[in-house]
Amino acid sequence: MNSVKKYALLAIWLLTIRSEAQIKHMFDTIRYDLKQRPRSFFLSLDGKTSIIRDLQLKMFGLQAGYLYNRRTNMYIGYYSTLDNAHRIYRNPTAPPGTEDSNTIYTVYGLAYFNLGCEYYFYNSRKWRLSFPAGIGIGAGWDKFSTSTKFLEQKTSFVLPLELGFNASYKLKWWLWIGAGIGTRLSLASGQYNGPFYTYGLQLKTGEIYRRTKKWVKSWKGD
Repeated sequence: MNSVKKYALLAIWLLTIRSEAQIKHMFDTIRYDLKQRPRSFFLSLDGKTSIIRDLQLKMFGLQAGYLYNRRTNMYIGYYSTLDNAHRIYRNPTAPPGTEDSNTIYTVYGLAYFNLGCEYYFYNSRKWRLSFPAGIGIGAGWDKFSTSTKFLEQKTSFVLPLELGFNASYKLKWWLWIGAGIGTRLSLASGQYNGPFYTYGLQLKTGEIYRRTKKWVKSWKGD
């Protein structure tokens, strides 16, 4: 089922860009934007809910980057799961449907840095619609334990490629709120593939700095 969701999301992302000409135009626009001077710096807190091997995992994230020409973001980010979901890995002595002190549980986890680019194909005074894409490097792990003790941890190298669709709304000149959907395809350790949805806040730190600097100059009478 996860594979169906994963490839359905990827198909939606690709079909939304309906023609080869549109794809070429998007990449030409991004290349042009990145040659311009960065317009503003941003810092954002992101949350993700990701499906990994049929478990729903919560992730937290932090992104920092620059907006170019009001429509292209380049950013670096960090994401990590909260180890908040588990399942029974083995139940050697308990009757079916029950658990005891010998029941072994497994917790899946994932943490990675990523380099991303987000292209706003719609950018109005209040709304932004965008296609984010990024590639990362990090690690995934399976932790095994009983109810009383930790047993072992198996770690895997991951190279996550992420594609998605985001929508953002401006609450204040300094604050945006956003949400989106996407899919993760790991180029290594494919067991960490899966769809996800995102939600978070974006602080317009560059604009805050500029306005504060302008206010300070005005207050000093410069």
